[in-house]
Amino acid sequence: MAHNDASETQALFDALADPDCRDILRVLDEPLPAKEVASVCDLPQTSTYRKLEQLSEAELVAEETEVRPDGHHATAYVRDCGGVFVGVDADGAFEIDVLPAEERPSERLALLWSRVSEEL
Repeated sequence: MAHNDASETQALFDALADPDCRDILRVLDEPLPAKEVASVCDLPQTSTYRKLEQLSEAELVAEETEVRPDGHHATAYVRDCGGVFVGVDADGAFEIDVLPAEERPSERLALLWSRVSEEL
């Protein structure tokens, strides 16, 4: 998904610049509840929720709801990207694509090169 709006771009850069957010992204290769994320990343729960919200707004993390038979539903968080591709267009503006979890940066680079070779 493309991030070309200035506020979306800034939210993404802010999330990636935050070392706690990067730690959280590293551990979310499988769905985890916020409490477990806090424990694994050695963060206070309040900070963890704030960072997870920041990552969600940047569209780097997704929430999953586990429906339980007892009616108490659990929310887990999972990394929702395979990478971030940053480019600069002809006008000098940033073009940012958050790659889907199944698309790796190497695949994105291969796609980019194939597009460049088509234009030559």
